[in-house]
Amino acid sequence: MTMKWLTILQFLEIVAAYGIVTLFLPWLVLRKRFRRFSSAEQLTGYFFAGNFYIIYLVYLLQFLHISNRVTLTAGTVGPFLLVWIWKRRSKIPGVIEWVLENAERLLSGERGKKTSLVQLRGTIYRRFFRGKRKQWLNVLLELAVMGAAIAAITYVYGPNMIEAYGYKASDIPVHNYWINELDRNNIWFAGVYPYGFHIVIYYLHMVFGIKTYVLLRIFGVVQTYFVYLAMVVALKMVCKGRFTPYLGVLFYVMDIFNRNTYARFESALPQEFSMIFILTSVCMAIRFFQEFAREQKAEENEKKELDQNCRWYLIQFAIGFSLTLTIHFYGTMIAGLLCIGVAVGFCFRFARWKYFRRIMVTGILSVLLSVLPMAAGVAMGKGLQGSLYWGLSVINGGKDDETEATDSLVENTELSTISESEGTENRDGGSTVSASQVEALKKAAEEKLAEQAKEQQKPLKERLKEKFAAVRSSIRVNVMNVKPYIVEITLGSIVLLAALGSLMALLREIDFAGVIFSTAFYLLCMCCLQCASLLHLPALMDPNRCSIFLCYSVCFSWTLGADAIVHLLIRWWKRRWASNVASILTLVIAVSAVVSNGLLRKPIVVGALEDNGAIACVTNILKENKNFTWTICSANDELRMTEFYGYHYETITFLRELQDLKKNPEIIMPTQNVYFFVEKIPIDYAGSTNHKEVTVEGAEAPLPSAGGIGPYLAENRWYTMCHIYYWAQKFKELYPDEMEVYYETDSFICYRVQQNVNSPYNFAIDYGYNNPTPKAGSEEE
Repeated sequence: MTMKWLTILQFLEIVAAYGIVTLFLPWLVLRKRFRRFSSAEQLTGYFFAGNFYIIYLVYLLQFLHISNRVTLTAGTVGPFLLVWIWKRRSKIPGVIEWVLENAERLLSGERGKKTSLVQLRGTIYRRFFRGKRKQWLNVLLELAVMGAAIAAITYVYGPNMIEAYGYKASDIPVHNYWINELDRNNIWFAGVYPYGFHIVIYYLHMVFGIKTYVLLRIFGVVQTYFVYLAMVVALKMVCKGRFTPYLGVLFYVMDIFNRNTYARFESALPQEFSMIFILTSVCMAIRFFQEFAREQKAEENEKKELDQNCRWYLIQFAIGFSLTLTIHFYGTMIAGLLCIGVAVGFCFRFARWKYFRRIMVTGILSVLLSVLPMAAGVAMGKGLQGSLYWGLSVINGGKDDETEATDSLVENTELSTISESEGTENRDGGSTVSASQVEALKKAAEEKLAEQAKEQQKPLKERLKEKFAAVRSSIRVNVMNVKPYIVEITLGSIVLLAALGSLMALLREIDFAGVIFSTAFYLLCMCCLQCASLLHLPALMDPNRCSIFLCYSVCFSWTLGADAIVHLLIRWWKRRWASNVASILTLVIAVSAVVSNGLLRKPIVVGALEDNGAIACVTNILKENKNFTWTICSANDELRMTEFYGYHYETITFLRELQDLKKNPEIIMPTQNVYFFVEKIPIDYAGSTNHKEVTVEGAEAPLPSAGGIGPYLAENRWYTMCHIYYWAQKFKELYPDEMEVYYETDSFICYRVQQNVNSPYNFAIDYGYNNPTPKAGSEEE
């Protein structure tokens, strides 16, 4: 089987596994409780319940140090099975009796196979199809539109998944390492961190037996489907039209955004995974505001059911919002901005104590729910993981540019006062600051303050015009591509949404007006966050990361605006079919316009940080060999991929040992098979190698002296691969029968050495370039 077909089958396996635990099992248990809600709300509730359950199940078992396949499977299937049996306890004896009776008749020949099949077909028809023709027609139309949306997502993201097999982000090996430690029941070994994404990957690995490196290769595209469809589901909760929510997918696959806003979707990363829960969770809060208003006006006999609905929406909001923080705090920041938008859009209700009390208590409980496991980790003596300190510094607040300039001026003035001669000793007794440096710093700070004072003297109209131009330029550079007027449309959509919201309010459609106002303010907040440094606001995240969320927000906002316009045009017809026809026509016209104008995004191409041949070799090695009977000598990535199945030897470690054969006269790897991964055309890892293939000139240069993964980055990688390639050539020359080519492409070659573990080969040989000296006039890398 080729790697392409294997990747497709692995993708389908992961989709099925994740769908079973997050949709199917919750549906089995909760479908009767959720029956009174819309399909979009039910799907969201099932998805929240499934993810929440498996994440906190793993947390519990990890704290008890008993997390493994048996406990996880029992903890998953056991409760669901018990609940399912308990609910059907009165029917189970009759069902068992019916099954046994029919099996006895079939085995005794009293009933033939054909008769049994006919009866089974009749039972299925009576249960699912009789009298349900209209329902199935509606479902089939919905499935057709959803299938088209899935096809568009597949067209954009699918080809790259089956063309580039390796990890596509440099931090995935770190996440791989953290997930591997969960196998050892060693959660937060690198410090307390939102582990939701890692737990989901670990869970799928343990329960379904899918290798972690396979999940990290493919799950990025799987979660991308959920990110796109989560937008559709969220829009279905708040839109008037049935099919207009699918415009969100259409906008998101249009070729109008910069590549950096969607390239990360090819990688399995926590930030992108958290996006699934942003819109869906906050839309549950919107539904609470709408439903609670209905409860206040309802008759006494209806209030009980509506109150239960309100509680359900609040529970879903709490679970969804907590999941954003459980997975990645960037997702929580964006969800928080959307919550602020909802508070502004529904301010006429949010300001009332009955609403305010409920929503605030729910929000606080959701944060506590997600923080509780991390607080337990801190209580157990685990420190915070490094990246969380930055998050805490943002929460505590930071100085803006003007404050920093002022502080710098004050400090420099103090230093200049203390200074008396050529140098000034640091007040802590450390280094020396020259008088010229003090004056330079002081002058720079004064110039900055002078510029800011000059800026303040400009007329307000001119300042606003300059700020708007700067904001427009920043969004165009970081978010949009070269297509004209897209930035103007984005900023103009804020005004349009505000106008549509006002019109809806005048037409007494208060609930829909609140949704539109909320979205308008949310989009305004996102644009401000994208240009925070230009507006002298706290920069909560760098522009590249923010642009990903801004695109998501733009597509959501545009879709809601389009839905509002369609609704205004046909609101006078009080027929559901009119709304359905209008929404499907709008969708068809939009798709036709996008396709005919060539605005559909081309399939994305994201290069892997590992050669395809390396992944193919890892897959074959794991399949062909027993565990721990082999060693791979390669660059860094395979270390964490194969940690639980075999041994790994770093290429740079091996080459550095070869530099001094007197100190290392013997280098052995005592396993039955030893594999050497060599890139004939080194990949561009964190910078270009500037070379097409390995040459003797690279082997004649000294080995890179950088630490960590430095020898595998940019130009250094080329030198490293040149050395290992010529070592392999020399060893094959010395041992032609023992050193064989296991796998080879134009860019990659894997050598295999089969040996007797009781008498392994000594790989310490002089290959001619063990420790070359730099040539005259050249510098060592």
